[in-house]
Amino acid sequence: MNIEQRFFDVYMEIYRPYINRANRILSAYDLYSSQWLILKDIEKHGKTSAVDVSRRRGIEKPTATKVIKHLLELGIIESNPGEDRRIKHLTMTGSGEALFKEVRAKMNELQREVLGDFDHEELERLIDGLERIKL
Repeated sequence: MNIEQRFFDVYMEIYRPYINRANRILSAYDLYSSQWLILKDIEKHGKTSAVDVSRRRGIEKPTATKVIKHLLELGIIESNPGEDRRIKHLTMTGSGEALFKEVRAKMNELQREVLGDFDHEELERLIDGLERIKL
């Protein structure tokens, strides 16, 4: 097996189990990993649009729209018309912000557990290497 194959094999061996563990945490809040990623994007960027979220996350707009609809139904985010009525601005609600903080704390705990064997410098090197991958 060449080194490239080994890299992606190892990546796939950790990706699915991590997502499964994350989803166990998130499901208690009626969320899943794809919804959590979009919620994190909205929290990070503040007022945003579905088009911007889908572009930043690299997902198709219909997929983003479906996830956003679920977040709206849960009352975690709200949609308000922009200056251009074709664009709706997405923001977190007060209850969404509270939920985000609670879930973020649990996700941080999971991530610290998963990465506990790495020191800060090792994690920085891993992040730098992963950010150089071109897809």
